[in-house]
Amino acid sequence: MKVYNALIGSLLIASSVYGNDSPSSEFSHFAGGIVMAGGITAIVDQYYPEYRAERGMLGFEISSLAIIAEQSVEFALHGNAKGQMLDAAYHIAGSALGAYVTDQYILAPVIQDSASEGKYIGLALRHSF
Repeated sequence: MKVYNALIGSLLIASSVYGNDSPSSEFSHFAGGIVMAGGITAIVDQYYPEYRAERGMLGFEISSLAIIAEQSVEFALHGNAKGQMLDAAYHIAGSALGAYVTDQYILAPVIQDSASEGKYIGLALRHSF
């Protein structure tokens, strides 16, 4: 019951919050881009092995296209082109970082042998902190 009350309370608080064009407000779009592109990159790696060599670019592209579509709808409904373009720009910058880091450092690097398409060699490095 406590979890349910906390969830309802957080939803009520969040419904009254709105963003502006300040850097602290736009950071949420940057962070969202990192998470979204990283997640898409990992999904492509896991479920679409035929696209593994392009997984980073696919994560960036899909995340960027999604925010452009979403911000276009927001502009059509509410106007404020400057704010919508700022939101999209911060998200796209985050998408670039998220896809790159996920592809190059979190997932094992992939080397495709062009002579025998479909074969990949991965390298996994681990370090304990």
